[in-house]
Amino acid sequence: MSTNPRGGNRESCGHMCDDGMKTAPMRPADSARTHVWLLLGDKAGDNAQLRVLAAGLNVPVVEKPLTFNRLYRIPNVLLGATLSSVAAGRDELQSPWPDLILASGRRSVPVARWIKQQSSGRTKLVHLGRTWAPIDWFDLVVAMPQYRVPAAPNVMHAALPLNRIAAQRLASEAERWRAMLADLAPPYVCVLLGGPARPLQFGAAEASAIAEASNALARRHSASILAISSRRTPPGAVAAFIAALDVPYRAHQWSSADTDNPYAAFLGLADWIVVSGDSASMLAEACRTGASVIVAPLPFAPTFRARLGHLAHAAMPSALAHPLQRRGLFVARRDMPGLLKELVRRGHITLIQAPHAVTHPPPDDLPEIVRRVLALLPASEC
Repeated sequence: MSTNPRGGNRESCGHMCDDGMKTAPMRPADSARTHVWLLLGDKAGDNAQLRVLAAGLNVPVVEKPLTFNRLYRIPNVLLGATLSSVAAGRDELQSPWPDLILASGRRSVPVARWIKQQSSGRTKLVHLGRTWAPIDWFDLVVAMPQYRVPAAPNVMHAALPLNRIAAQRLASEAERWRAMLADLAPPYVCVLLGGPARPLQFGAAEASAIAEASNALARRHSASILAISSRRTPPGAVAAFIAALDVPYRAHQWSSADTDNPYAAFLGLADWIVVSGDSASMLAEACRTGASVIVAPLPFAPTFRARLGHLAHAAMPSALAHPLQRRGLFVARRDMPGLLKELVRRGHITLIQAPHAVTHPPPDDLPEIVRRVLALLPASEC
């Protein structure tokens, strides 16, 4: 933990937060009453979204953690319905088969299809995010806005990723940490630092620029800074960010050994939240706190491959891209600049270059998503 209540000496950072909300695994249900399986992978943000959706269903849920071998790199249209890409966790995939599977990410697709095959087609498949496969392989696709998933009868477009931290937890964590932050006067500017995410770049220069803008915001409101990094934040970027701070602050650097992470507390205490523009999940959590959200867009990595890839995807007309996506032959890249532009247009965020605008939280479409998912279950289960 690094703190500078007077804006003077700067110490090295301690432990910061993961990208996405921390939740305890859901309690396993009795196998005879299993209705929903969650296929969990290595992406914390994806797993958090699946748990949010599962909690909203209010039916028995069993989590199935999976790890994968290198075969997952084979395109799903070629890999088919199989467990051949599963390195660990396949022993837990046994009858009785669930009524419903919730999954996300490319690696889960062959596994979900294999389970549906074992159930003689009875198991329904709900996929969050990009499908990495033909869209009609799934009973419902909940598409996230940073991915340009085409419209289809079985596609529902979410306003933001489902990531969120419950208001009760935000309040309780804020209250618990308030005494530990007694040397920092409110109000607070919370700064969430992400990391590089292809094709976006995030290094020392970007971190320093975010610190300078956060300094200006804090000085304007006579505020203190509460900063937290993610597991993806490069150590050099953390150091550069702290070195550029010249207002009272507290900084927490993520660590796998963290035992008391202040991520929820910092969000709960914040009057303004500054977010690096690399993580849609982190952005969604910030927007749902009710605080004013200010985003720092990140530049494209200065490599020929990154720029060429972005231009190729951006230039492909929807008339060509959408049919290919529906057949699983084309996967659109994350479009964070496009997402930020739309959120600014709707008044949900403002950009760091113009942080004075008032923002308001986006509407919560989780209840409608839950309704669509429950409609796939047998009537006796709902």
